Amino acid sequence: MKITPLLLSLIFSPLLLSCGTETEPVVPPEILRPVRTLKVEPTVTKATREFPAVVDAARSANLSFRVTGIINEMQVKEGEKVKKGEVIAKLDQTDARIELKSSLASYETARSNFQRGKKLVGPGHISQSDFDKLNAQYVTAEAQLEGTRQNLNYTVLRASFDGRLARRFVEIHEEVTPQTQIVTLQDISTLTIQINVPESIMLRTRKRTQTHSYFVHFDAITEQRFPLKLKEAATSADEENQTYEVTFTMPRVKGYTILPGMSAVVLIETESSAEDNGAIFHVPASSVLEDMQGRYVYVVEALAESDTRADDDTPTAAETGKRGVGVIQRRAVTTGEIDNRGLLITSGLKQGDHLLTAGMSQAQPEMKVRWNPGTKP
Repeated sequence: MKITPLLLSLIFSPLLLSCGTETEPVVPPEILRPVRTLKVEPTVTKATREFPAVVDAARSANLSFRVTGIINEMQVKEGEKVKKGEVIAKLDQTDARIELKSSLASYETARSNFQRGKKLVGPGHISQSDFDKLNAQYVTAEAQLEGTRQNLNYTVLRASFDGRLARRFVEIHEEVTPQTQIVTLQDISTLTIQINVPESIMLRTRKRTQTHSYFVHFDAITEQRFPLKLKEAATSADEENQTYEVTFTMPRVKGYTILPGMSAVVLIETESSAEDNGAIFHVPASSVLEDMQGRYVYVVEALAESDTRADDDTPTAAETGKRGVGVIQRRAVTTGEIDNRGLLITSGLKQGDHLLTAGMSQAQPEMKVRWNPGTKP
């Protein structure tokens, strides 16, 4: 068989091609282990303090007559409700009416004399000084008439606002003066609760980082408390006990008779934030590890964008997906007591840290992981 050059080229071409081509190895993509984290937030502590309190009416007035007289009518009884302007009591009006009639007669006489003098002074039939006297008498009589009318009105005692007659101090046929207290009228549509607090509490209640809630409890109303609204706080201390008076308000409670003078207990609940607590945290106890160096935790920190690119500058999954790439870091921590909120961390963490809460046995410092900051345990 004769071998031609063409046949030789066909036989050795595949061999030559295979020898001149070197296949590059395929590098598998880095597989990042997903982790679960917990965003660390400061522990909010809550404390409750109790203070003895006294109930009072939102408005209270001791009503008295403005003139002297003898009471001949009492329109309402203790405990009854009254409307503004409603008659509460009346004095005997005999003397007041007599004075009114006398004043009215004097006024009419003075007015007539003034009118006649006005006509006579022009032509010169009376002097100007005589007319001035008539004018003064007229003005005086008019003022006296108005005064006697007012005195007659003052023989009637009316409610100055809507309320309840809390107490009556006089009886019918008693003689009273403007200084005599007749009744106490109270507006109990809204109640006030008053307590006295020491200086230390006043200083704390003014911290902006604290949130306060106020409640009142009555011994007669078991297992119930009612919310209060802070009305005012005195800025001057009581000279005897060096406490400050704080006043709260509360609306009437349907179904219960809460009256001024009753005793109560005010509860002040205070929530303190990290600023007050020195930035303490509670975390799951399982997330805290311990070795010869002491107790520690793992936190995940986000990598910068330059750290998440491959050598060929191609985008990674961290840049194209919702999940990011993070690196695990070890943090030494100081712990406290454990309770239903978790294990207390007093140092080593800061607000916003992302704590590793699962798979700590496989974690290593500087280990890259696939990480979603929004993942919760």
